[in-house]
Amino acid sequence: MQELPDSTGSGPSARLSGASVRSYVLRAGRLTRAQQRALSTSWPRYGLAFEPRTLDLDQLFARRAPLTLEIGFGNGDNLLARALEEPERDFLGVEVHRPGIGHLLLGLAAGPVSNVRIIAHDAVEVLEHQIPAAKPR
Repeated sequence: MQELPDSTGSGPSARLSGASVRSYVLRAGRLTRAQQRALSTSWPRYGLAFEPRTLDLDQLFARRAPLTLEIGFGNGDNLLARALEEPERDFLGVEVHRPGIGHLLLGLAAGPVSNVRIIAHDAVEVLEHQIPAAKPR
């Protein structure tokens, strides 16, 4: 089982030009037991590890579809609602707030949702390293 990263933004990949840059501020918050369970059980299906390489989105979603990238999805209610309303689109959410990720994972596990993936990492690095250059999908 892949462990959810701590999203602190520390480490060698978090430094640009010698200074630590983050696109977020970690908010205080407590994980509920349900959110912790969702992180343990649903992360392997919906979560993606940050790796400094470009994602193959067609392979990731096992299809070719328009993609919506949501940065800082909070508790994920909007992302989940849009994914359910637009099954013809794929959705990639980037968030560092563990309780929010857990909340979204609870919603994803409750319904038949296959068009959402989550990255728990700094959005600046995700955009720089994982998101392919724009091209028609």
